[in-house]
Amino acid sequence: MRTHPCIFCTKADSHRSESHWLLISSGGDRSPGFLRTAVPVFMGRVSPVLDTCTQLCVLALDGAQGNTQPVISLRGGSIFERVAEIKKLGIGRIICGAVSESFFNLLGEAGVDLICGITGDITEVTEGYRNGSLHQGRFRMPGAD
Repeated sequence: MRTHPCIFCTKADSHRSESHWLLISSGGDRSPGFLRTAVPVFMGRVSPVLDTCTQLCVLALDGAQGNTQPVISLRGGSIFERVAEIKKLGIGRIICGAVSESFFNLLGEAGVDLICGITGDITEVTEGYRNGSLHQGRFRMPGAD
């Protein structure tokens, strides 16, 4: 079973390596099978809890920058329905704040990678992801280090 990196889970790995938080820019990760990256949104910021978010900001596959990334509404009520929606959208990586152990495991089984413990303005977080600076302390949720 995968180690859950979220600080709010009992399976959180307290000895995370720095490389766990190193991110690949979406521009350098393009391949025929590249899946989309999404960020849960709440009031223009990363939603603090993935399990209860109702909107996902989907990053452009072409590496285009700017403030006009599409925001998609999630309709599923249960975490099972949400996983199905996320997979149907072709999302392969989610940058999020906290996430429950159950949702984390279901997404992992569905092949979705999670980057947990992230906070901040959506525009700044997506820019940090694209340029590889998301590991900086300003993007970490309080208590995540």
